[in-house]
Amino acid sequence: MKKWYAIPALASMAIIGMVGCSTESSSSSLTGSVSEEQNVIRVNIADARTHLAKYRRSVVESWDLSGPTADSTVTVDVDTTLQSDNFAVDADVQVEDDSTYTVASAGVDGDGAAWMIQVEGGAIVYSWRNHGNGDWHKFKTDKHIEKKTLANVRMERAGKIVVFWVNGQIIAAFKDDSGKVVQVSGKLTIGFDILVPGQCHCGNGSVEQIGVENIDEIEDTPIDSVQVIDTVETVVDTIDLTKDSVITEWVAEWDFNDAANVGLDVTGNGHNAAAGEGTVSSDSGVARFDGESGLKVSLENDIKINEFVVEARVKPTQFGTMQNIVVAEPPGRGVDGWQLRIDEGVLTVHLRDTDKDGDDWNIFPGKEMALNEWSDIRLERSADSVKLIQNGEVTVAAAYKGDLTQMAYDWSIGYDGMNQSFHDRYFIGEMDYIRFGVFKGFTVGAVVEKSEWLLAAWEFNEPTFVGLDRMANNSTKVAVGNPTVADTTVSLDGKSGLPISLSKVFQRNTFAVSARVKPVEFGEMQNIIAAEPPGRYGDGWIVRVDEGVLTVHFRDADVDGTEWNVLKGKELALGEWNDIRVERTADSVIVYQNGQRTAWAGASGDVSQLGYNIGIAYDAVNQAKHDRYFNGEIDYIRFYGL
Repeated sequence: MKKWYAIPALASMAIIGMVGCSTESSSSSLTGSVSEEQNVIRVNIADARTHLAKYRRSVVESWDLSGPTADSTVTVDVDTTLQSDNFAVDADVQVEDDSTYTVASAGVDGDGAAWMIQVEGGAIVYSWRNHGNGDWHKFKTDKHIEKKTLANVRMERAGKIVVFWVNGQIIAAFKDDSGKVVQVSGKLTIGFDILVPGQCHCGNGSVEQIGVENIDEIEDTPIDSVQVIDTVETVVDTIDLTKDSVITEWVAEWDFNDAANVGLDVTGNGHNAAAGEGTVSSDSGVARFDGESGLKVSLENDIKINEFVVEARVKPTQFGTMQNIVVAEPPGRGVDGWQLRIDEGVLTVHLRDTDKDGDDWNIFPGKEMALNEWSDIRLERSADSVKLIQNGEVTVAAAYKGDLTQMAYDWSIGYDGMNQSFHDRYFIGEMDYIRFGVFKGFTVGAVVEKSEWLLAAWEFNEPTFVGLDRMANNSTKVAVGNPTVADTTVSLDGKSGLPISLSKVFQRNTFAVSARVKPVEFGEMQNIIAAEPPGRYGDGWIVRVDEGVLTVHFRDADVDGTEWNVLKGKELALGEWNDIRVERTADSVIVYQNGQRTAWAGASGDVSQLGYNIGIAYDAVNQAKHDRYFNGEIDYIRFYGL
């Protein structure tokens, strides 16, 4: 497998001001008292590494200052994205002598919090203040940087832990108990000390490349709790599926036969459905939902059960993003819930035990439904499994353990009832009946665990929410440039992309990526989806198009160091749709293009130690040395766990 050395590449930005300066040497001057290593507790390197694994990074901006025409210093206004307590600075630095060289600083000239990173005598010096009128604190590492030699220097603050790296190795870490950092204001400077006007001592050192990052804690959801199953094909005997012998106790039934009381519960148990939004009408025993209406059912103890059956007969007349049939759904986070709904024509079941799953939904897609035709649906939920039957065919039969009884919100029929602003979640069509009962045993057909789990699916079917993940757990409302959705595909102009926040879903070694793309122009490095660190160090993987050829890149930093393993497929068809699938197993990488295997290679190592956000159609780490945007259309990108 071919390898190549990845140099650190950083993204360009609109520079507010470039500052030239004299080359006169000068030490830094910090106003106010300076206490060295006060309130500092040294942290073991292994403990620091474990702590950092809980965080994800996003590159705010970066600069490439190499080359004969490049400026040696930079000054920009501190942006709101740089006002986080948690941040990192990563720079390639060369010093010429042992005097003090300022790599970067922020807010030193302002009246709020501030920090400064310097190299002095081969050591990294980190100075900071938490308030505008507060004292400065300083921490100095041992000597690790050689004169006249380019070195990668990184300082990272995550919570109260501050960590220092040189050439990819942690050299020191400490815990800062000096207080909470408040807002930074003023200038961000690179390559000089703003406190010494006209004497920036930039002759005794230089920065070639530098990036500033924000750091956020990764959502604390174990990977193995996010069990999202794709369609399961199960051959079963359906002769007994239409019989009602397995369910003997209906707790609630809405048959919509009473036009004057559409939501009447005909079991007599009192679970009458009231008007939630709009008006639901009934004619000849059929309820009509117009995409702006729904019914609400009050939550009672006898419907807060873990083992249950739902039956429904529905006729959708128009498909949409998230069309609810019946749901017991919380408005976001913190409690249990379940949903039976149609997502872009596909019947899906959503289950969540918040004690086990956190905020993530377990999603089980069935088969696509027929538009303008009646469909008979049966959902069976036991304590350790789920089964979905559509028109007598078992379309989902999967294991799922958990307890869904910790509910707190009313149920909804025909909509979600939670007034969630970023989705249209109304069913459009007709319903003949909905029944809810106590589970008494599965119908025929074995429960099957499938080895492939659909964890994220960006389908680009929602024009007003480009970054919607159909699996609901990895959506983004943030976009770079102007990605636009039309006719269920996203159009990308070579300057646009979607950053996806790193979650534990992506921190896995075995997975698959499938995509359908139509490039309209080829370029040097056109990313389809990338989990890529912004420089030489760290695990990562990339699926991209290099001068028209599909390439896959993997790196386990512990095994590969700074080198990428690159697997080349075949050239894509320009202006045509291309179906792509990349599989990463424990010992191989396989590439498929339009159903044919185009590349295969053995693989070793573990690429799951990701630390940066995922990028769709670009690399998401603002690297300045390359144009890494995809140019064309993407129909979908799906991420599976294997």
